[in-house]
Amino acid sequence: MDKMISCKDLESECTFTACAGTEAKLFEKILEHGRTVHRTEDFSPDIYSKVRASIREGYCALEDELCKYGECCWEEERGSLPTL
Repeated sequence: MDKMISCKDLESECTFTACAGTEAKLFEKILEHGRTVHRTEDFSPDIYSKVRASIREGYCALEDELCKYGECCWEEERGSLPTL
């Protein structure tokens, strides 16, 4: 099962959602998103713990299928970053 997270899971208004096959790959996406959108260079141990606790299991292929019908928020990967 894949690993998923959404900024909304962390009490944010940001619509970013990420999915990856492993937690390590998911953290790569999360860190890149944090740097480019939230201007965060590194996570504090507290933020890291909150992010890790918010990761859930799911299926990336299902999310991709839902995107065809406008039911997802993968905007960053599709080239349109959410506004803050």
